Amino acid sequence: MLFREGEKAARLSAFVLLALSILKGIVAVLSGSIALLADTIHSFSDIFSSIAVWAGLKLIQKKPSEKFPYGYYKAETFSLLTVSLIITVSGALILKESTDQLFEPKGVSFPVLALTTAGLSALVSYVLARIKGKTGLKIGSQSLISEGQHSLVDVYTSLLVVAGVLISQYGYFVAQVLVGLAIGVYVVKVGLWFGKDSVLVLMDACLSPQKAKEIREIAESVHGVKGVHNIRLRKSGPVSFGEMEIELQDDLPLNKAHMISEEIETKIRKQLKDIESITIHMGPAVKERIKIAIPVLEDKRLESMTALHFGKAPYFAFVVIEKGQIERVYIRVNKAAGMTQKKGIAVSHLILDQKVDVLLAGGVGEGPFHVLRDSSVQIYYLPKSVEIREAVYMLNQGILDRMVSPTQNHEKDSRQ
Repeated sequence: MLFREGEKAARLSAFVLLALSILKGIVAVLSGSIALLADTIHSFSDIFSSIAVWAGLKLIQKKPSEKFPYGYYKAETFSLLTVSLIITVSGALILKESTDQLFEPKGVSFPVLALTTAGLSALVSYVLARIKGKTGLKIGSQSLISEGQHSLVDVYTSLLVVAGVLISQYGYFVAQVLVGLAIGVYVVKVGLWFGKDSVLVLMDACLSPQKAKEIREIAESVHGVKGVHNIRLRKSGPVSFGEMEIELQDDLPLNKAHMISEEIETKIRKQLKDIESITIHMGPAVKERIKIAIPVLEDKRLESMTALHFGKAPYFAFVVIEKGQIERVYIRVNKAAGMTQKKGIAVSHLILDQKVDVLLAGGVGEGPFHVLRDSSVQIYYLPKSVEIREAVYMLNQGILDRMVSPTQNHEKDSRQ
């Protein structure tokens, strides 16, 4: 529905500009004003530009097909490229006509008529610029926004014509030629600028690094995401398509991973309205720095012996590992050890408060197991009581098995 609004704006512009261009062409011939003739050529280029934008906006409303699964959005970009070519060629024609009269400038036969026509052109161009610019912003159409800017340029060129005709009345006939040359140079510059934007879009260049940064921040704010990499965006007409890679816990259930992916996509599309779709590739997180929690019987730093009872352990050791090497160890008292109920849940929250990545334990009950797993903590089975140093060595060497379900006691463990 929004694109239909843009189509109507482009169609209205085409018909209004056609009538205006015919009027300016007739007056330019009758008055002999080279400045008005240059403006007329420019206006005729606007007609073709509006038709191109109209056609592009009409085409992108077609639904995706088997041959065009991503839709017809780039039709708008092709129309923008067409607009830029037309504008550039019209600018070259204006420069040629103006140069031809540079050494033999002529006066204006009907100055009042020429001035009135140029003034009317400025007013109409301003109204069209407002309509196309406002509609383009509303529907996210770059080609319609560019067309609105182009029409705003028409306002200035028409005012230049007014100035050229007025000055020529005082005998400075070359003023009109200079106006024509100025219009021609500016029109060529605008055409090349529009062409650059359309070519970059067709080449899938990232035109908005800020948008990629916003997408990264949104993804990183979702619970369970360990890292975000390789964000790629490509513009296709008024919409954008994206791809990104996210790191998740490597043993995360498939349904949980899909929920995280859907949450990221929903948040991105809610905050960034022009994102048509974003493909999310999921993989396990690879971390060089991890924190390990281990229940222990005593506070002797690395020489502390591990406790096989999770909730009843008097202490918990927290070991920071950097690139496989022990960087730091600290001990915390397990205040939940004396609790009669839900001590395992209380210990789980102690572990989560310390932002732990891995837990080594002889067994973990159902409640704390799910609390920790749902918070992306990896749990490994510790088969016997050893020193902290040896427990970390066993983890690094891949000797310990991953717990895949809760254990009620140490005889009935669940190992991978």
